[in-house]
Amino acid sequence: MKTTISILLCLLCQCLFSPSFAAPIPRTGPMHIEGRIESITWSPALFVRGKGVYVNGKWCPMSGSLGHDRTIPARYTIILQNTKVTTAPSADPSRSFKNGSTITLVINHPENDGTFRKGMHIRISDYTVSGDEGGNWYSCSHISIK
Repeated sequence: MKTTISILLCLLCQCLFSPSFAAPIPRTGPMHIEGRIESITWSPALFVRGKGVYVNGKWCPMSGSLGHDRTIPARYTIILQNTKVTTAPSADPSRSFKNGSTITLVINHPENDGTFRKGMHIRISDYTVSGDEGGNWYSCSHISIK
C-alpha cells in the first residue's frame, strides 16, 4: 500500500511540476483515398476554451494547442467503403490507411451545402492528419467526385 501511494505521489508531482511540452502525434499521410460514401454527417464550427490549472494562484495553461483558445472548423465526417489507398512517397506506410478497409475521414467544409451525399464515389488527394493533445488537424489538396 505504501508503495502504491508513493508511486501515485511521484506521478502527481511529475504532472504538476514538470515543464509543459506539446506532444505532437505522428503524421498520418499524405495519401490519396478513393471510396464510396457510406455515411456522412456535418458539424458546425466549435469554439473550445484553452485548458489549464491554477498553481499558487497563477493560471498556467496546458502545453500545445490544448492550452490555447481555438476553433475547430466546421466539417464533414465521412465514412468510406470499398476504398483504394495510395500512400505518397513521403509518407510512413505504417501510418496510412489500408486498401479495402472502412475509413472515417474528416473534411473541413464551411457549410452543410450538400456537397457530399451517401453513395457518391469520391477521391481525396494528399489527405493528411496531424495534431497534438489539443486535437487533430485534417487537410487535403483536392477532392473530386467521380
